[in-house]
Amino acid sequence: MSIQTESTTSTMTSPRTSHLIELREIAKVFYTDDMETRALSSVDLTISQGEFVSISGPSGCGKSTLLSIMGILDTPSSGSYLLNGVEVSSLDARGRSQLRNKEIGFIFQSFNLIGDMSVYENVELPLIYGKVPKSERKEMVSAALARVNMDHRERHRPNQLSGGQQQRVAVARALVGRPSILLADEPTGNLDSKNGAAVMELLGELNNSGSTICMVTHDERYNQNASRVVQIFDGSVVQESKS
Repeated sequence: MSIQTESTTSTMTSPRTSHLIELREIAKVFYTDDMETRALSSVDLTISQGEFVSISGPSGCGKSTLLSIMGILDTPSSGSYLLNGVEVSSLDARGRSQLRNKEIGFIFQSFNLIGDMSVYENVELPLIYGKVPKSERKEMVSAALARVNMDHRERHRPNQLSGGQQQRVAVARALVGRPSILLADEPTGNLDSKNGAAVMELLGELNNSGSTICMVTHDERYNQNASRVVQIFDGSVVQESKS
């Protein structure tokens, strides 16, 4: 894939590193009405291929801001971010979009499924955006739905599914393009305890089969599902531990 920087339009070959994600001295400051709000301060974090990392902390501590930067949905005020060996700050808007679509799958708290599209069409959508040939899309969508045990519901619409089923479809949409990492932002936030536990079990199964996962949660019960827990408080990493 050709990823374009601000100074060149030639194809960039991404060097492979020991870490899939490397964040160094990441800071994020928001300015509103002459006020300065520091959301993140000097965050260092690495994630290796195959890990399941949980970023945990109270509401407002900066964990969702950190995930947005990791997902190339936001940019840091300062610091360095390497994703699969590519320095994200060196890319222009198109290059960032290309890298995000290639490397990252998103799982959102609110599912973000399109109501007037079928389950199959919702999962297929990222492949259409990624210009994957139609001849390849059917197999990829079917495989993704089978991985989350929702292939029997591919013709249904989101409003015909339970909350837990909708989140399974959202997981299928996130992994259909075979991204390097799945970023999950409070994936159980809109679910009851039973469906929340089922989604966490699914994420664990995906990790066991090789998927790299980084999850943001304020519910410490789910930290036990991760291989490593990163605690955030007031915009800084205050503790890391093996689960």
